[in-house]
Amino acid sequence: MDALLPGDPQWVGPYRLDGRLGAGGMGQVYLATSPGGRKVAVKLIRPELAATPQFRVRFAREVDAARQVGGFHTAQVVDADPEASAPWLVTAYIHGPTLQQVVAQRGPLAPEEVRRLGAGLAEGLAAIHGCGLVHRDLKPGNVIIAEDGPRIIDFGIARAVDASSLTATGSVIGTYAYMSPEQIRADRAGPASDVFALGSVVAFAATGRSPFDAPTLLTVVQRILDEPPALDGVDGRLRSLLDSCLAKDPADRPSVSDLPARFVDDAGSGTAVVPPPRPEPTVALTPARHAPAPPRAEQPRPATVRDPGVRGGADADADPYAATRTGPVPAAPAAPAAPVPSAPEPSAPEPATARVSRRTLLFGGLAAAAAAGVGVPLLLNRDDGNSLEGPSGITALSFSPDGKTLAASSTDGKIWRWDLSTRQSTVTRVETPKYMQATVFSRDLALLVRAEENKVQLWDVGTGRSVATFTGAPTGPAQEGFLHSVGLSPDGKTVAASSREGLYVWDVPSGRAPTVHEDAKSGPAAFSPDGGLLVGGFPVQVRQLPADQLVATVSGGQNEDARLAVFSPDGQILALAQVDYTVRLWNAGSRQDLASLDRHGTEILALAFHPGGRLLASADSDGKTFLWDTASGSTTATFTGDGEVAAVAFSPDGKTLAAGLSGGTVHLWPVQGP
Repeated sequence: MDALLPGDPQWVGPYRLDGRLGAGGMGQVYLATSPGGRKVAVKLIRPELAATPQFRVRFAREVDAARQVGGFHTAQVVDADPEASAPWLVTAYIHGPTLQQVVAQRGPLAPEEVRRLGAGLAEGLAAIHGCGLVHRDLKPGNVIIAEDGPRIIDFGIARAVDASSLTATGSVIGTYAYMSPEQIRADRAGPASDVFALGSVVAFAATGRSPFDAPTLLTVVQRILDEPPALDGVDGRLRSLLDSCLAKDPADRPSVSDLPARFVDDAGSGTAVVPPPRPEPTVALTPARHAPAPPRAEQPRPATVRDPGVRGGADADADPYAATRTGPVPAAPAAPAAPVPSAPEPSAPEPATARVSRRTLLFGGLAAAAAAGVGVPLLLNRDDGNSLEGPSGITALSFSPDGKTLAASSTDGKIWRWDLSTRQSTVTRVETPKYMQATVFSRDLALLVRAEENKVQLWDVGTGRSVATFTGAPTGPAQEGFLHSVGLSPDGKTVAASSREGLYVWDVPSGRAPTVHEDAKSGPAAFSPDGGLLVGGFPVQVRQLPADQLVATVSGGQNEDARLAVFSPDGQILALAQVDYTVRLWNAGSRQDLASLDRHGTEILALAFHPGGRLLASADSDGKTFLWDTASGSTTATFTGDGEVAAVAFSPDGKTLAAGLSGGTVHLWPVQGP
C-alpha cells in the first residue's frame, strides 16, 4: 500500500481512506476503513471521467454486475454510489498475496494444494457465471490467497453475457498467457473461456509457468491457438482434467459447475488450500524491477525502432489492485520494495489490450498478419539499457530546441533536466501543488506551465520560482472549476485552459482577466506551431488568433469527447485523443476528418508528432506506445513499457522518441522517420 498523496480525498462517502492500493481502468483504488472499523477497498472514478456519459454508463454497469456476484471465493461488493459527483464502489478488502507472489516465493504448489486451489477457483467462477457474467481476465495476479482460500478479484472488465459491450467490436482484453483461443481470435468469449483461463492458472500453480510459456508474445499466441499445453510434471487425473479445460474448442471443455468435484477427487480433506508464504504479503505491492532478458538471436529486427520488451517473471502481476495505473497526472508511488525471491521464475507476459479485426492480430510490440495482408509491426528488440531514471509521477517531457537537454516534470513538484551527452541531471524544486491536472513546458524549456485546481501557474524552470498566476472560475463543490488541460502559445504570450465552466484564454504580458468561452467546456487546450490557431473545449473549437475568432468546430458524439490535442509541425493535421480510446486525425485546412486510429484499449495519456510531420506517437495507461504513419493510418511500430506511459516527446532531429513512465523511467527509443 502506498501513502495518500496531498491531493487525495480523506473520505469517500462514510469511508475513511487509509492509503493507495493501485488503479483500475476508471479510477484510483484505496484501502479504507468503514464506520464499523472494517477494512475495505474503495474504487473512486475520476471526476473528469464521470463528467462524460460513456463513463457513467460503464461504471454503473460494473456496479450492477459486481453486486450480483456472491460466493466464498470472490470479493463482495458492500456499497456503491454510481450517482455521486465522483462515483465510487466499495468491496471487501481481501488481505493476502496473489497466486503470482506465492509461486514466485515458494515455487510450484503441491498436487493436493493445486487440486484445492482449482476447486476454489471453479466455485468462484460458478458464482460469477450464475449471475450471467464472464470474468474474461482470470490470471495469477487476479487470485488472492486468503487465509480461508483463494479469492477472485478484479471484475473491472467483466461484462454481462447478454449485454452489449461498450468497447468496440473486436476489442481483445486480457493477459495473453491466460487467454483462450476464442479471445485471441476476437470471437465471443463465454463461460467456456473462463474455464480455459482456469486451466492455465491451475497449470501455472502446478508447474510455476504458463502452459503456453514462450519467450515472445507471438509464440505464446501461436501455442495457445495451435499447440497442446506443456504440462510436464503434472500426472494422472489432474493432468487429464487440465487437458480438458485447455481444449481448443470451447465445446470440448467441461462445465464449470462440474469442476469443483472433479478437482477435489482423491485430494483428501481438511487441508488448507495454499499455505501463505512468509508473512511479507505487502512487500510486492510495488512491483520489483527485473533486468530485461537479452534479445534472442533468431528474432527479426526491423530497421526503424527498438522496443523495451515484454516483462515476465514474478513481478509482472505483483500488485493485485494495479492492473493499470491511469489518470491525466499519474500518482507518485512509493519507493520500490525489495524484489521477491523466486523459485523457478514463472513467465507472465504484460497485460495487453489491442483492437483487432478477425483477420489481423495486433499486439504489444508484436504482430501476426493474417489473410488481409495489412502492414503491421514486426517483433522488436528488447531494451538495450538506453533509458534514464527520473522522478516518479512524470507529467510532461520536452526536448530543448537544440536537442541536447531533456526535461521532465513530476507530481512531487520537481523538474528534472538531463544533459543527454553526459546523462547528468539537474533537479529544480518547485512548490508541490495540492492538485495538479495538466502540465506543459514552453518551447524553449524556460517555463513550466501547470494547471493547479482552478489556477494556471507559470514556473521558472531554472530557479523554481513562480512567474505568473492566472485564476479561472471557483473550484465548486464538484470540482467543476478544476482546469483539465493547459496550453501555452509558441511565443509564450497566451495561455489557454479548459474546465467544465468553459475555455479560458489569458494574455500573459498584461495579466488581464481572461476571455471565457462557456460553450467550449472541458476538453483539450493546444496551439498550432505558428500560434495562429487555438483548439480547446468540447465540442472542440478551432479559434483564429489573435482575433480569437471561431473558425471551425470539430463535432463529434458523446463518445468522441477529446482529452488531448496536438498539431503536426506544419499545422495542417490536428490529432485528438478521445475518450473512446481512438486518435482522430482532422485536416485543419480542409476542415475534414482524415482517419480514426484505433489500436488502444485503455486511456490515451500522451500524443506527439515527429518533426517530419508524418509519424505520430500515442501512448496509453496500459504501457503501450504506438507509432503511426498518418498518411496511411497504419502503425509502423509498437513499444511496450513496464508501466503506464504518461508523456512522450520526439527529439528535434526526429531520431529519438522519449517516453516517460509513471514509475520514473524515461525510455529513449531510436526512431528512423520516413
